[in-house]
Amino acid sequence: MEGILSTADFIVFFGILFGVMAVGLWVGRSDGSSAQDYFLAGKDTPWWAVAGSIFGSNVSANHMVGMMAVGFGAGFVISHLEITAIAGLLLLCYFFLPVYRKLHIYTLSDYLNRRFDDRSRVAYAGIMVTIIVLVMMLPAFYLGSRAVNILLVDKAEILQAQYASQLENTGKIPSMDLDDLTTSEAEARTEVLDAWEKYGPIYLAQKSGELTETSYNDAYAGLYPEGTPLSFQEIKKQSPSIEAEWGLLKRVEVDRKLYIWGILIMALVTGAYTIVGGLRAVIVTDVIQSVLILLGMLIVAWCTFNHNLIGSWSMMIDFDQNKLKEIVEGKNLMHLYKPMDDPRHPWTGMLSGVLVLHFYYWGANQFIVQRALAARSLKDARTGIITAGFVKLLIPFISIGTGIAAYYLFQQLMPGVQLAGDTAFPMLMREVVAPLAVPGLVGLVAAGLIGAILSSVDSMMNSAATLITFDGYKRFVNPEASDEKLVRLGKVIIGILVLGSAILTIVVFDPNADEPFMNYVLGHQAKLVSGLVAAFMMGMLWARATPTAGFVSIITGVVVSYGLPSLYASFTAGEGPIAKEIGMRFGASLNPFHAVFIAFLCALAANVITSLATQPNDDKAKYTWVGLKIMRESDLQHFGMKLLGSVLIFILLAVLMTGKIISPMAAGVLGAIWTFMMFLDSLFKVVLSAAAKGRAYSFLREDLFWAGLLASSAVFMMYHFA
Repeated sequence: MEGILSTADFIVFFGILFGVMAVGLWVGRSDGSSAQDYFLAGKDTPWWAVAGSIFGSNVSANHMVGMMAVGFGAGFVISHLEITAIAGLLLLCYFFLPVYRKLHIYTLSDYLNRRFDDRSRVAYAGIMVTIIVLVMMLPAFYLGSRAVNILLVDKAEILQAQYASQLENTGKIPSMDLDDLTTSEAEARTEVLDAWEKYGPIYLAQKSGELTETSYNDAYAGLYPEGTPLSFQEIKKQSPSIEAEWGLLKRVEVDRKLYIWGILIMALVTGAYTIVGGLRAVIVTDVIQSVLILLGMLIVAWCTFNHNLIGSWSMMIDFDQNKLKEIVEGKNLMHLYKPMDDPRHPWTGMLSGVLVLHFYYWGANQFIVQRALAARSLKDARTGIITAGFVKLLIPFISIGTGIAAYYLFQQLMPGVQLAGDTAFPMLMREVVAPLAVPGLVGLVAAGLIGAILSSVDSMMNSAATLITFDGYKRFVNPEASDEKLVRLGKVIIGILVLGSAILTIVVFDPNADEPFMNYVLGHQAKLVSGLVAAFMMGMLWARATPTAGFVSIITGVVVSYGLPSLYASFTAGEGPIAKEIGMRFGASLNPFHAVFIAFLCALAANVITSLATQPNDDKAKYTWVGLKIMRESDLQHFGMKLLGSVLIFILLAVLMTGKIISPMAAGVLGAIWTFMMFLDSLFKVVLSAAAKGRAYSFLREDLFWAGLLASSAVFMMYHFA
């Protein structure tokens, strides 16, 4: 096998992999004495560990591979998932987290139980375990093993697929000195050319219209003027097998046995230290893996942008803006906003449904929030979350931007070759990292990729076990269970989850499928969470929300999310003027991001209607922001006015920018200044209070200052890359 991993790469890769496992086992060797130690790391996690664990848990293979894949195909628009995530991070910092920590909860479903009842608690736990195991853990194992195994594919097989794609798209293979090819590479070239002699005339005849004897003979004569074609009857008979053979030549196939071994090794490593060490082991290994993730992405980005065919970020922009069309045709990928009827990333969906997903992911997601619950103080938690936010803003540049650069690079390196987005990362490893011939460098980047998988999977397993242990076993089976019994059960559950997920991944996911990983994750996760967001927000905001309303809003979100797309398709297929107008503006099929926002609105409406129709519970109504004395009613109103004013300012800047009255840069600067001023408003109160006591006070000590800077940076990017 002639892959790109050398002996040094294997040593580095497995050394890091098992080194991380050893660290996790060592760190967690004594964390089994109490449930708080095992499930919340003793609640003494410092801010830097919170930052590393949150970043590592969030930035999985969907960023190193999945985000790069979408950047490769769709462009910078997917950066919305990173930039607007800052709104979700800050919502967690200043609204959701103070509630969770004040109540000293282990699981977020415990809050729903206190605010509503057991129905909401069980519904949340069921949805979260489903998301963690089926929507996130399975694809993580799949993508990690697949990406690493592509690095092991023979170069001859890669060339074979490249030649086949070039022949289809350009009708020729670039000329080269056959003496420069290895025996296997020369054989691959010959095999493709021989297969093209049979398939080429069929392909060209079908491309021009129907496959007939005349069209076939004309196509053959165009390709081989001196040749003699087979009889058309024979070609017609052999056509299915010829097309199947050609399809295999075009694909880069991952060895299924190696794919299975990759999944099992990842399951073994992450399962071992997560079972033994609990959340403390997860957090410490996440910090290490976060460094590996960042290092891996930075290495790939640096090698890509310094390749002589790309040169720099600015030259990539020139390619994209079609300033270098004599080399490569620009695709205008470097923009955040697409039309409302775009089937995948409409701007209306990115600014509505994506925000709902962020509010879930950062504010109501057990496996992310659990890291903040483990912090030694609220200030440590906030500082860690904000630090992770700053690192997240690098992702559009080092992952998505690199994917866009990869598109223009491969258009030059492999003209006429059509690559699937999910192969962008491993192909960059082959074409820009491996040629540097630095011993162990490819192994280091591959370890970063696997680190990205493990840092998410370990977090998911620990959180799923926490939910099942506390919301299932302790709540309904054995309320008096001791800490020792809870920890022992948690370990068993993690073992079952990791083994079951590994087996399901092997059975369900085809390592040679073409469907992009991110489409799977977003498509299923979005359908399950809109009702959860509505329940949490109404529960914290509105004292009148009743226990039944909480459960109804959760169920409404799921039902509407799954039922709405078919209803929408039926409606837009109608002949009425309204149906035609909506179909023209938003597309014939309902975009998933539009669907999740509509489902969220329906869940809010269901909560309000049900609350007004049922009796309130005064004891449960205390679990709101105001009832818990986290903020006063006047403070909440003041924040609402600032939020509304900011939205109006942002809309005004967008109108001025789209009307070309001000530039995107100017709109970004003005939006950033306004955003920072909104945070300074709260900071001034702290400074004035300190001055009244006769002591100096620095803005830099306040997390609100850094939160304002983070939010301002995100707002600037939203306009600058419009």
